[in-house]
Amino acid sequence: MGVVRFAFLLLTVVPALGALASEPPAGGLTADEIVREVYEVAHGNLVRNALSKRHGDVSALIVNRVPLSMRDDDRKPLVQTFDTYVNNSPGGSGVKSKQLAILTSGKARGTGVLVTTFVDASTSSMIQMWFPALRKVRRINEPPHDDTWFGTNLTYGELVLRRPEHEIHELLGEGVMEGCLGSMTLTESEQTRYTQDLPAPQCAHRGRGIWRIKSTTKFEHWWYDYHISEIDRETFAVYRTVYFKGDERIKTVEVDWQSLDQPDPRITYPRYIYAVTLTDGKDSLVYVPRETIELNTDLPDRFWSESTLKRYRP
Repeated sequence: MGVVRFAFLLLTVVPALGALASEPPAGGLTADEIVREVYEVAHGNLVRNALSKRHGDVSALIVNRVPLSMRDDDRKPLVQTFDTYVNNSPGGSGVKSKQLAILTSGKARGTGVLVTTFVDASTSSMIQMWFPALRKVRRINEPPHDDTWFGTNLTYGELVLRRPEHEIHELLGEGVMEGCLGSMTLTESEQTRYTQDLPAPQCAHRGRGIWRIKSTTKFEHWWYDYHISEIDRETFAVYRTVYFKGDERIKTVEVDWQSLDQPDPRITYPRYIYAVTLTDGKDSLVYVPRETIELNTDLPDRFWSESTLKRYRP
């Protein structure tokens, strides 16, 4: 199941390139309105299609480290590279989007997943997996919200499945971004050829106007009680989210949202996502270099298909 979960995780990276086709809303928004806009910006369709694909020697990658107590000089982080393709305007009645991801390194190289989502939010996504070693495509179910991919500290709920109605939202106030966004710092012994140029902590967002919103889960006996998010007042990008269980901080997720130089400022992409579990130090970094990104390509709708899964050559 590790490969299946990993491929599903990849599909959460590039979809954030989407945005609403409408104009940005005016000020004076409620917490529910802000969170709804955040969700729609991250899952919208202003961008017709988008991809992140290996560019020369540069690839998008995920880096995962074990908890602090398990680290030593001989244990390097787990690294995987990937290509992703998102179609926000596919043909087909009732189809909202099609998303394709391919692993491009490691033992699972060539493994692919195609996810079809539907306009009717009550309809589960259709997920098709291609396993090169088996030469078979299999259909799988969506993972639970609190399930985590082996080796990461990110859940499918926070990455893709959680919707605004799953939480109760409270606007704590406005302010400005303070401090830098954290990133993964590796020792020399931990580095590989893929991880020698990981992004440094990002300080460029300091001073940006933000909302602070507290979101309390509606799920009983959940892994967190609430989280506090810092959201850009112009782009609706969520820079930092801190999760709490009771009064204890248990995890921080920080995202370096970067402009793609489009007329709508909400069209951004997550250059990196850095998540650290504060109770044990386990951390994960998703890094998508700008040179791997392309928007509104001339790929035909038929590219997002089972046939592509089978013949893709990473």
